[in-house]
Amino acid sequence: MTSLRVWTERVIVGGLAPLVVFGSRFAGNIILSRLLAPDEFGTAIAISVVLGLGGLVTDVALDRFVIINGSAQALSTAHMLAVANSLLLAGALVVTAPVTAGLFGVGNFAGSFALAAGLSAVGGFAHLGIKQIQRNYNYGPDSTAQVVANLTAIAALFLSATALRDHRAIVVSLAVQSVVYVILSHVLARTPYQLSWDKPTLRQALSFGLPLTLNGVGLAIVSQLDRVLVGYWFGVKELAVYAVIFSMSVVPTYVIGSVFAGPSLSFLLSGGEAASDRSERYRLLLGFYSILTSLYAVWMVLAVDILTPLIFGPSFTISPAAHVLFVLIACLRLQRSGAPTTFLLASGRTKQLALLNLSSGFGLLIAFACIVAWPRLESMLVGIAIGEFISFMIFFTSLEKSTTRGSTVLIDLVAAFATPTVMAAALAWDPAVTGQARGMLFLIGVMAVCAQLSFEFYRNIKFRNLLLSVPIVLRESKTEG
Repeated sequence: MTSLRVWTERVIVGGLAPLVVFGSRFAGNIILSRLLAPDEFGTAIAISVVLGLGGLVTDVALDRFVIINGSAQALSTAHMLAVANSLLLAGALVVTAPVTAGLFGVGNFAGSFALAAGLSAVGGFAHLGIKQIQRNYNYGPDSTAQVVANLTAIAALFLSATALRDHRAIVVSLAVQSVVYVILSHVLARTPYQLSWDKPTLRQALSFGLPLTLNGVGLAIVSQLDRVLVGYWFGVKELAVYAVIFSMSVVPTYVIGSVFAGPSLSFLLSGGEAASDRSERYRLLLGFYSILTSLYAVWMVLAVDILTPLIFGPSFTISPAAHVLFVLIACLRLQRSGAPTTFLLASGRTKQLALLNLSSGFGLLIAFACIVAWPRLESMLVGIAIGEFISFMIFFTSLEKSTTRGSTVLIDLVAAFATPTVMAAALAWDPAVTGQARGMLFLIGVMAVCAQLSFEFYRNIKFRNLLLSVPIVLRESKTEG
């Protein structure tokens, strides 16, 4: 069996859960947008944002820790930290519920915010053994637990939204998802669930994870604080519109990152500790994510403004300027969360990763200044796009000494973002939703992606070998069929 086929199977199995998670959340937004009034939909989004912010800020990457450290003691220590973390977070969110609800202008619903926060503590009791076995490319148990939990949650959301017709449906759905996942994680785990620790392992876990609290702050800035800004400045109705457009444009990049995160990390770890080998594997990942980002840019330019009102309703539309800015934001995030982030995690350089992710905070500061000067959604997106570009440049250049020769960094940067830039410029030049205009954008995208494939083919030997093995895989599949 060729290496391409092996990795394809691993990606499919490992990527099933993130795809279902994204699909269920996407379907959830459709259900809520169709069944709830705009104010209630916006309130449901606000509750999700608060829980998401809390989870990201307190995330110490215990799932990654147990993958990298495969011992039983590491697993039991991670369980103890997960329980403590979830209880402390839930308590903090319950106490601050009146403040967070008031921040979104829905202080009368503080009880719903508190209830959702309290129920979120259940998630800390999940069995991390189904995460630890991913070190050996065994993604089945965790994928099963996530798929069943999310499908059950979407069914609960539909039933509760139909019955209640208000934002409480999201509280019911989140509670069902947490309970089902925790139960299945214990059922599917192969090792006993234990809560214990020793000082060396605890220090190791905290050394690995505590810097990632800063990383969580950076991720919160990237993925959630913009929604807080929209909700505070424009209200929950505009937050609902923004969340829908965001789910069509930027959220899929998180799904793509989740699909390939596990296999990418395992790929870097499987090459051993030799710096030269890891550097070579990093360059292969860099080329892969560049092509992936280019394909995503083409899809965004062609379809996002057409599909958004078609799926969610005519009130959810995206302006041409916002469309261009979302293309740039989404592609910058996808590139940054790909090869550079994976390399830093595989190298255990979590402090550097945390500091680099915090650099995305520049975008929110610029966005806030832009809104004060010109209170429109597009002005906020300009600030976020500028911050994403700053973070993108810092990430790539910071890895120069450890992964590439200095003379190749500029080439890597250009190759990584050439196609998205060309596509965004072409869209800005002619944003008309006509067959002729979109046909021209499609041709430009095809030519840009083909040029990038040719560049990677002749520049990267491992990438070339990978592509050349495709016919072999197809012949094997045909023979077995």
